[in-house]
Amino acid sequence: MTDSVSLDYPWVIFMLHTTQMAISAEHVQSMVVVSEPSKIPNFPDYIRGVSNLRGTIVPLIDLRVRLGMPSFLKEVEAFCSLMDQREQDHRRWLLELEASVREQREFTLATDPHQCAFGKWYDSYQPISYTLASLLKQFETPHRVIHGIAEKVFALEKKGDMAGAYKLIEECRDKELAQMITLFAQAKEYYRTQNREVSLVLEHQGKLVALTVDSIEAVEYFEEGS
Repeated sequence: MTDSVSLDYPWVIFMLHTTQMAISAEHVQSMVVVSEPSKIPNFPDYIRGVSNLRGTIVPLIDLRVRLGMPSFLKEVEAFCSLMDQREQDHRRWLLELEASVREQREFTLATDPHQCAFGKWYDSYQPISYTLASLLKQFETPHRVIHGIAEKVFALEKKGDMAGAYKLIEECRDKELAQMITLFAQAKEYYRTQNREVSLVLEHQGKLVALTVDSIEAVEYFEEGS
């Protein structure tokens, strides 16, 4: 805080990556959900483009990128890409199990649900909200069942019941894998819809500029010297 900042205005407190920041409401004209701007070629990467705000063209600045932080958009897409990869892992897992039975060869993928790539990620991931945590918890049963059928398939194969082994794999594909595919889609949709940036539209010397922030935490007054 400097002497030139008026304490007659509240402060808009916002999150940016892992940091809480604030700006005087004296300079904030509005706060809106970020919409897709019109791209501008040959501009710095921290300028997303321009938006039309009630007839005024406003440049949209990615504040994270401008301050050298990881892009918010890239974080969201990284999560969704991870979900896509882990879904494909389990599709391939069942295909490989089926192929190992058909070709009478050793199955080398993880049979412990905690040792596959998704299991390791799941055990260490800290959800950003209770809702996401609740959604991710629904993976536990189908994920455990999928990996658990390996031993059952091996037992049927050892007894020569190939038809039974194939049937078990197909039933798992139709039930538990289908459940996981639905959950992966829901996790991506939730992450995209709930992680929507807010644009702080600032006015300075008669000009407007919009800054992207992760979320608005509060609008409140600060006492001098606090």
